[in-house]
Amino acid sequence: MNPGTTSLSPGRAPRRYAPWLTAFALGLLGAVLLRRGLSYYRLELSARALHPDYRLLNPGGLLGHGYGMVGTALIATNLLYLVRRRFAKHIPPQFGSMQAWLNAHVLTGLVGSLLILFHSAFQLRTAVATVTSVSLAIVVATGLIGLYLYLLLPKAGLRPFRGRLAELEPLLPGLTKSLDEFVRRNPVTQLPADASFLRSIFTIPRWVAQARMRRRGLRKAAKADRVLRLVAKADPRLAQDLVAELADLAAAEVDTNAGSAMMRSWRSLHRFLAILMLLSVSVHIAVAWYFGFRWIF
Repeated sequence: MNPGTTSLSPGRAPRRYAPWLTAFALGLLGAVLLRRGLSYYRLELSARALHPDYRLLNPGGLLGHGYGMVGTALIATNLLYLVRRRFAKHIPPQFGSMQAWLNAHVLTGLVGSLLILFHSAFQLRTAVATVTSVSLAIVVATGLIGLYLYLLLPKAGLRPFRGRLAELEPLLPGLTKSLDEFVRRNPVTQLPADASFLRSIFTIPRWVAQARMRRRGLRKAAKADRVLRLVAKADPRLAQDLVAELADLAAAEVDTNAGSAMMRSWRSLHRFLAILMLLSVSVHIAVAWYFGFRWIF
């Protein structure tokens, strides 16, 4: 037994700083843009034409139109992630990992959407602008849902759970055997690869119930183990943390499976909505160009 690799002390999941940094960057950018045109944006539409920054900040103005151009470019760049994912086997790793591309996908999508919001000057005066804004909002909302589902996937599932049991087996052989048998008797509900997003949503209550059952069952099995009871007498906090960790790892298989099933069906929905958004954006740009709103061109 190698004491350096076998320990009762529970492992710690790495902290995620990227979401907080992204939220901070978006908040900072939004605050800067809002501060620049607050006096203009807070006016009624009928009064904005008299504001000194009207020619600069209105959707067809130099700065307002620029927000839209840069935001549209970022969203177009954002879609390169789909190409990177589709041809992942044919693209060398020197072009960046899938995780890096996903991070760029999220960042460019959020920043681009924020710039589009300021491009609109918080007004929707035409049907084309309304459809474009609504389609973009739906794509962003579904994208954030997809990001949440993706964050379920890296959590430890069955393989790390069995790996942790293998680490503990020299110390708690009876406990690891009983926990392994319990998990095998309570498999996770699997959905076919072509299951619809609606079917995945309807399966969520079952997955939630299975995760709760695993937590309760593992805690009950752990309390019945004689060796662990001795550990609890010597160090109650250590035993409590160990049981909580094992329960989390076993239940995490349900989270991982649920996230994978929903991601498969969600990607098709998100891709379809993104295509509709591109069509509406293209119509919006064509109409604006036709009526002479061409920015610096």
